[in-house]
Amino acid sequence: MGNYNRRHDSGNGSGLWAGVIILCIGLFIFLKKMGLELPNWLFSWPMILIAIGCIMGVKGKFQGIAWFIVTMVGCIFLVGDIVPFDWNLRRFIWPSILILIGIYIIGRSTSKKSQYEKIFSADDSANSDDFIQATTIFSGTNKVILSKNFKGGNVTTVFGGTELNFSQADIEGEVFLEITTLFAGVEIIVPSSWDVRVDVNTVFGGIEDKRIVPPAIPSNKTLILKGSCTFGGVDLKSY
Repeated sequence: MGNYNRRHDSGNGSGLWAGVIILCIGLFIFLKKMGLELPNWLFSWPMILIAIGCIMGVKGKFQGIAWFIVTMVGCIFLVGDIVPFDWNLRRFIWPSILILIGIYIIGRSTSKKSQYEKIFSADDSANSDDFIQATTIFSGTNKVILSKNFKGGNVTTVFGGTELNFSQADIEGEVFLEITTLFAGVEIIVPSSWDVRVDVNTVFGGIEDKRIVPPAIPSNKTLILKGSCTFGGVDLKSY
């Protein structure tokens, strides 16, 4: 029952914000029908993207880059509609996004490397096999984790696919796995005895739990998924 309750709580938060967005759109349309002069850009899809990006940032405490990309795309299209330019600003969207993604991946890889080095120095039993750090861009990655003392990691997938198989791995206590998915898909296979908590922000994407969940059994093995899923999907499976 614990698994279902946690997923249900997360869904309530997402539903609340979705309701706020729909409520605001309805109010704007209602006011416009009453004859009030409101700018057309208030009802445009770039404004919806900006609202979604801001909500993602608030929910994720403005960590990661997905919320910023979504907000930036909305702002660029919105500015192009409000202010006339002699040149097309929108042609710089994708190069700018790729540059930001590159900077983000480099920065995060450097920070995670330092974090792992601190853990290695503090825990003599830890080794590199107990962590996973995978970056997949325009390709596919398939990893089988064999560590019996897995301690977490981060996975970034951009325009590609990643499969992580934990069926032969083991954990103790709570372990965090941070995933960032952009125009990509991630499949995670975990033992059915593990508890899995999902705390991932999704925009035009989804997380599907396809696990065979056993009867409620007290477990001290919890995998916590954090991060963002934008224009992509994450599948959870167990065998």
